[in-house]
Amino acid sequence: MKDHKKTVKVIHWFFLGMLMFVPGLLKLFVSGYSGVAGMLTNLGFPEVFFFTWLLIIGEIGSGILIFSRWKLNYIIYIPMIILTVAAFTVHWGSWSNFILHLVAVSGYWILGQEKLD
Repeated sequence: MKDHKKTVKVIHWFFLGMLMFVPGLLKLFVSGYSGVAGMLTNLGFPEVFFFTWLLIIGEIGSGILIFSRWKLNYIIYIPMIILTVAAFTVHWGSWSNFILHLVAVSGYWILGQEKLD
């Protein structure tokens, strides 16, 4: 049973790392700066240049840091903030996506409390 718990924790850690890393790479290489900046402009964000790079770097950086397991109890707040803001801005009204974002936030909270030895 103990091996099963460790496997579940590792899978949880891996997918939460991917949940930030992959969208960050997609924003950087597929949507590009202009696509992300356009999205943030349409949402009414001020200082779009700053928030665009903050979002891209925050997603890629937190994904990498989660994979490296570096200070998880602190790093998890970056994706928690990103996903909460996304839930209440981009996904408001799309209730299944809204709820999935909040479920992911709770997953990061749990990840910050776990020992992944």
